[in-house]
Amino acid sequence: MSAFAFEAVPGRPPEWPALAADGPMFATERWLTAMRGRVPGAAYTFVLREAGVTVPAAPAAPATPGTPGTADAADAAGAAGTPGTAGTPGTADAAGAAGTPGTADAAGAAVLVLYGTVVTGVDRPGRGEVFDLPYILAGDPAELPLSAAARAARAAGPPEPAPPRDDWFPHLVVMLPGYECHPLGPLARDREALDTLVAAVTDWAADQGLRAVAFLYPPPDTAPLGRVLAARGFTEVPLAYSCELRLPGDGFEDYLAALPRKRRGEVRRELRLLREAGVEVRAERVTEPGADVVELKCGHSAKYNGRPPDRAKTAGRLRDLCAGGALLLRAERAGVLLGYGLFVEHAGVRYCVSTGMDYASAAARHTYFATVFYEPARLAYPAGVRRLHYGQGSWRAKTARGCEAVELSGWVLPLDPALAPAVAWSARTTSLLSP
Repeated sequence: MSAFAFEAVPGRPPEWPALAADGPMFATERWLTAMRGRVPGAAYTFVLREAGVTVPAAPAAPATPGTPGTADAADAAGAAGTPGTAGTPGTADAAGAAGTPGTADAAGAAVLVLYGTVVTGVDRPGRGEVFDLPYILAGDPAELPLSAAARAARAAGPPEPAPPRDDWFPHLVVMLPGYECHPLGPLARDREALDTLVAAVTDWAADQGLRAVAFLYPPPDTAPLGRVLAARGFTEVPLAYSCELRLPGDGFEDYLAALPRKRRGEVRRELRLLREAGVEVRAERVTEPGADVVELKCGHSAKYNGRPPDRAKTAGRLRDLCAGGALLLRAERAGVLLGYGLFVEHAGVRYCVSTGMDYASAAARHTYFATVFYEPARLAYPAGVRRLHYGQGSWRAKTARGCEAVELSGWVLPLDPALAPAVAWSARTTSLLSP
């Protein structure tokens, strides 16, 4: 048995860049800076340290300006939304908790971390968020691909009345704002270390008086974490699909050839219609978003969130995403921006982190597909990129254009016994549409 020590660190520890070096783009300093405030509440890194182990330091990430607080969501995850107000639990500055292994100041390097947020409430009138437990477990979230049977069960309600919405808060969501859950560090796949950290996080949450702990959207490559959660009594609920395009062959014609015949013809038709409308798609490397990009993003957010976003915060978030360099695909007619797709490359994968379209212009009709799928695929081949990551949401449009959809679950442990029947009912009745 290894000698582990647990620590709950508000925000991120100094070792974060080194621990996240092999993680996804969602774990990078750039992304976390841009998404600051996206999940409302107090953010923590849950750290497991092991005596006698050292982890080499990663190069310091360049500082980027940030815009804290609430803002519209970048749509890499596919679920547009606006966060609520930040909050902190009763003892947000606790470094550790009784009943957890070791002590917070024990010697040893961090070998495993999980990132999470204590969610104290969600302010999205008329809708919830994909990290909002009562919404995703018992509500009717349009963002999630629930089957007709699941929606019918939720419309009818559980056999016994579900707890009031407020009774679910505060709860802990273990998830990077992306939305995916990834253990990070050299022991990210070690069962003993994962089990120790999950137990420590659960004990910490109970000591904070939280109502539930949820590990949301761990992808298939985190299977060791799923096995630990199942053994620890967490309940699995299928919730979403995450989409990624793995490009076949050596060029754009190979991508088209891999599509079904009918879809291949539709792609050629859409591109032809854009050309006939005088729309040109061009790519540029950017470190700052243009004012026209910010304008389209604000329109996109207003359409899908039901209220206008804060323009300054939207601009700040886009600046953070572009910092360090990003690939911008612009669909223009006579120099006027009609649609865009913004991509950030990390570890050989290009992530679609933001999109926008001029919904008032008929000429913009096909620009979404051109700037988000077709031109990015065309440009990926000569760059040696073979993976385009699109995350959650709009999964039918993504799979129709060659993406693979993988199922993502939520793993939920109710700490308040009054929530247990609702969680068990959700697991029994929730199923997803076929991808």
